[in-house]
Amino acid sequence: MESYEKNPLTSGLESLFREIRKGNFPLVKILIFLILTLLLTLLFPHGEKGEATRAAGTVWVDKDLISPFPFPIVKDPQVYEAEVADAESRVPPVFRRRENALAESIDSLRRIWAEIRSVVSSHAPPGKGAGAGNGRAWPGPNSAIPFLLSPAEWEALYHTDTGENGGLKRYLDSSEPGIREILGLLYSAGVIDTDGVKQGHPSIAIRSGNREEIVPVGKIFSRSEARILISSRLASAGGMSGSGVFLKSALAVLAPNLIYDPAETAGLLQAARDNVPRTVGFVQENERIVSKHEKITAETKMKLDSFTKARAERAIDSSEWRYWAGTAMHVAVILSLFGIYIVLFRRTVYRDNTKLVLIGLIILMEAGFAYLTVRVEVPQPVQYLIFVPAASMLLTIIFDSRIGFYGTVVIAFLVAGIRGNDYTIALVSLIAGGFGAYTVRDIRNRTQIFRSLVFIFFGYTLSIVALGLEQFEPLEAILTQLSFAFANSVFSPVITYGLLIFFEKAFRVTTDLTLLELSDFNHPLLRQLSEKAPGTFHHSMLLGNLSESAAESIGANPILARVGAYYHDIGKMNKPEYFVENQRGGPNRHSRLRPRMSALIIASHVKEGAELGREHRLPETIVDFIYQHHGTNKISFFYDKAVKQAAKKPENEEVREEDFRYPGPKPQSKEAGIVMLADSTEASMRAVDHLSPGRMEEHIEEMIRTRFLEGQLDQCELTLRDLTKIKEAFLKILVGIHHQRIKYPVEERATAVTVTPAGGEGGPSPENGGPASAKPVDESGGGTVG
Repeated sequence: MESYEKNPLTSGLESLFREIRKGNFPLVKILIFLILTLLLTLLFPHGEKGEATRAAGTVWVDKDLISPFPFPIVKDPQVYEAEVADAESRVPPVFRRRENALAESIDSLRRIWAEIRSVVSSHAPPGKGAGAGNGRAWPGPNSAIPFLLSPAEWEALYHTDTGENGGLKRYLDSSEPGIREILGLLYSAGVIDTDGVKQGHPSIAIRSGNREEIVPVGKIFSRSEARILISSRLASAGGMSGSGVFLKSALAVLAPNLIYDPAETAGLLQAARDNVPRTVGFVQENERIVSKHEKITAETKMKLDSFTKARAERAIDSSEWRYWAGTAMHVAVILSLFGIYIVLFRRTVYRDNTKLVLIGLIILMEAGFAYLTVRVEVPQPVQYLIFVPAASMLLTIIFDSRIGFYGTVVIAFLVAGIRGNDYTIALVSLIAGGFGAYTVRDIRNRTQIFRSLVFIFFGYTLSIVALGLEQFEPLEAILTQLSFAFANSVFSPVITYGLLIFFEKAFRVTTDLTLLELSDFNHPLLRQLSEKAPGTFHHSMLLGNLSESAAESIGANPILARVGAYYHDIGKMNKPEYFVENQRGGPNRHSRLRPRMSALIIASHVKEGAELGREHRLPETIVDFIYQHHGTNKISFFYDKAVKQAAKKPENEEVREEDFRYPGPKPQSKEAGIVMLADSTEASMRAVDHLSPGRMEEHIEEMIRTRFLEGQLDQCELTLRDLTKIKEAFLKILVGIHHQRIKYPVEERATAVTVTPAGGEGGPSPENGGPASAKPVDESGGGTVG
């Protein structure tokens, strides 16, 4: 393995983080609890601690509700908004009339005709045989003549001005009365400047000076309607009045004489909104709001909602600090009950601050969902989109089914409080969450999460139908609730799947799914171990079987114990030839070393294994097995050897026992304690001759008793009953491994050969008088030296 160096600052920060994560700073736990309590308190409704909203059509199952104070009955927000919209629709838009509109239009008409005469008179008489557009350049539209006349129309006007029937001025002036009459008719009725008003309002208000007249929109003209009327009138007039120049002139001078007034209209709209009452009545003090078993009507529901709102306002106005203090205590009590369970029965979780933060985030996530359902005012049962089953499954997968269930209970009560004591949704969420936790309690692959959909929906269906029948809810309401519950059942597994991957990466938590992936023999570390240290690899596999069986017998995590055993000795890959299970004959490497150096090499596999595990990003839970599987045991073989050598020297060299101990720490979990016992038992068992079930049982019991009396199991919560069950589990596995075989005739004639099982470390040492080829054994167990 290539050596690598870390920045001292980085290493220091990582060490500090690990210490904080492992709970060595109690202040961190207090801060986590206080911050979570504060955030949850802020999500509670501001004093709205009255009865949860009841749907119209259900039955009030509580006792009679008597009002302790008078309050107004506030309209339902949707009803109020509908009334406001209706009032606004009755307000006519305001227009102001231009009194001089006709005079201005006639003046414009005369100016246009004067310009036309000027243009016509400025051209020379036409030449002989001239026709339309005989070389004369006629002008296009401009500010004086705002429309286009064709060359033919210009020629017609030119000939009118030079012909025998009189001049152009008389020709134009003769049509002015007809145009004046049409414009006068339009302006008298009114021409508006906003065409869309006629489609959106039945009438308008026309103001002229201090007078106001409400006129139906059918009696006024839009600009497009006025143009159509002018065209039809002039076309029907015939004679000179039907000429194109008159039509274009009339359309050019047409201008709206009813001008929209947005400021006055806005004032009328605001007045209409202000005139819509927000209340529909008043409830007196000591008046009954609703009776027990009374059906909740729309009117009763308004009273209940108004009572909840009024009580909230009175609570905030009179003693806001008292409300917040009470809410915080309410939240703290609920969290404390969950915390007490974790402290008493899940101390491994309690000691890990990262896991406490993770639990807090999951609880806070569900509280956030509940808060959104309160703030989003829609006439649908959105409370069934609080994804409590997702939290239940996350807690179960990351921790265990008991934490998953107790966490579901806590979340259900918090959701009920945030929703104004809505204990109906609390019960429904508790049942659905319980089913969700049940489906993933023994999860073996990630896709198994999605089978929970059916169970979650079954839990929702069971509770919603039961409560709906009990409260006499209409069938339509029950079906609507079930549709939202089905959406919850679909999205909860999806949320669980996504967040599980995020939490595993971000918080480096070790779930059973992570452990199952680590148990794959194709993992790079296990492949390297099997290639570089095959004896250690087979020893670890056997240890995995022993540890898993023992963990199952005492109710510990068998997958964690098995995977921890697989990786506990990966540090031996650096110097495999110094460990007996990897030696294949030849001289003993330790025969040329001082006992102190041999002990350092043996003990170094712990530290090197932990570094190797972190380099390959093994979870800290597995790295803990590497540190703890020897505890602070003494490397007794080399310690005894050092004492004997020191006694033979004249200067009587001092041998310190602490120099021959593993660095520790002692096992901190039941699973780590099991791996220690399995390691010691399996390694020392191969040094026992003439194994029989009775002798194996005595040896296992002796090894467990030794570790117990040495205090190596003081910090892992293994009880005496657990140790008895562990002994029985070890015995069952080891008897199957070291069973007696029938000797066949060919075997009786053969020379007896002693075979050491795979991963064996047994045999007397040459220092103890054994044969020269024998390997020394660390009698402390698990510390075989080569």
